[in-house]
Amino acid sequence: MNLIKAIRTKIATDERLTVIRADQTGELPDLPYATYKVISDKKGAGRENVEHIDQTDALIEQRSQERNATISFNVYGTSHDNACEQAKQLRKWFEWRGSLFLDELNVAIIPVSEVKNRTTFLIDSYDEKWGFDVIIRYNDSDQYEIDYFDKVEINVEIEKE
Repeated sequence: MNLIKAIRTKIATDERLTVIRADQTGELPDLPYATYKVISDKKGAGRENVEHIDQTDALIEQRSQERNATISFNVYGTSHDNACEQAKQLRKWFEWRGSLFLDELNVAIIPVSEVKNRTTFLIDSYDEKWGFDVIIRYNDSDQYEIDYFDKVEINVEIEKE
């Protein structure tokens, strides 16, 4: 999803915070860092919009529809307080600084949930994390070339009575 990649890259630049996809194997970055997980991506309100663009050698069908994606962020910190503060800063990015960037991408932020403690107990220690969810609204569109013909031959036979 290119949209998520663009958001991750901008957060890393603006907030100096590494954001990785949750639930994957591999080396973890240095603390603090954040994880994201798209927990739903569904059709929004309204109907699909279909347009046809007539070009000289092709007919293009363009389809677009509103989509709503819920993205869950968890921020892992060096301490309980550090994780909380980093999560609050990331949440503020969506409400303020990042909202201008998202406007440029034609993405609207529907709600951003409050930051909550999501710390988990591991075998013998705690995984200090705080997180929130954000729902974004965006327009998903695709273009397809439709078979195009510019000439039709018809043979009409008239029966005589």
